[in-house]
Amino acid sequence: MIFAILLAPALVPSSYGQTACSPSVLNIDGNRIWVDKEGKGGVTVVFEAGFGNDSSVWAKIAPAIQGAGVQTVVYDRAGMGKSSINTKKPYSIDNDAHILRMSLDDCSIKGPIIMVGHSYGGAISLLAASEDGRIKGVVLLDAVVPNAWPQSEVDKNLKNMRAQYAEIREKAPELAKVAIPFAEAMPATAKEINAMRVPVDLPIIDVVAEKGQSDPESAAIWQNAHHAFTAHNPNRKYVFAAGSSHKVMLDKPDLVVKTIQEMLATRP
Repeated sequence: MIFAILLAPALVPSSYGQTACSPSVLNIDGNRIWVDKEGKGGVTVVFEAGFGNDSSVWAKIAPAIQGAGVQTVVYDRAGMGKSSINTKKPYSIDNDAHILRMSLDDCSIKGPIIMVGHSYGGAISLLAASEDGRIKGVVLLDAVVPNAWPQSEVDKNLKNMRAQYAEIREKAPELAKVAIPFAEAMPATAKEINAMRVPVDLPIIDVVAEKGQSDPESAAIWQNAHHAFTAHNPNRKYVFAAGSSHKVMLDKPDLVVKTIQEMLATRP
């Protein structure tokens, strides 16, 4: 699928250390990161989109959460939506998590934070939570969790993505700047995700789509990984999104809002 890249607005240097972020574009290590902080409250819900998506996927979710009396942050990762990427730095999930943390710092987000992560954005959310004490809970939406990408899945995904490189370069050259490095980094990314040590006491609600994976073998691997991730841990809850495709936030917005509200009510 080819994803449109929107033009970025005027730049706000990250070194300024403070900005309204409603919305703003931050300069983080040469990346132009569009971020929007809205609402009021002592808790901040931060939304992390899946790969190939930008903050627009939260258009129905974030306002509903603000209505619960919390602050929300949506943003476009480097190379997505209204954000641009510094191609001089090698692509890595660690850098994605670093940019997330820097964005929160520049927007003066002190915590507590609840992360809501879809797909690859769920893996970024878990990595950030393992390193950032401000994050007190995570809601996963058909996310990449440890062992969801074993070597067989990495090989299959990489083969499929490489077949699309020429089309992406021709039709979406800006997207190609991030999509191709993302694909080539997938083997290293998968190893890091599979080795991730998520705090056992971190509250996590794991929403898993019924129809998130079209290939039966991939679907079985995905479901098994999620069951294993949540099993035998009282702080992790598995939620089955019946009838939903991979994009749970679009197919089941009411379920997503309800799940976030549940996390807000039960976090430490």
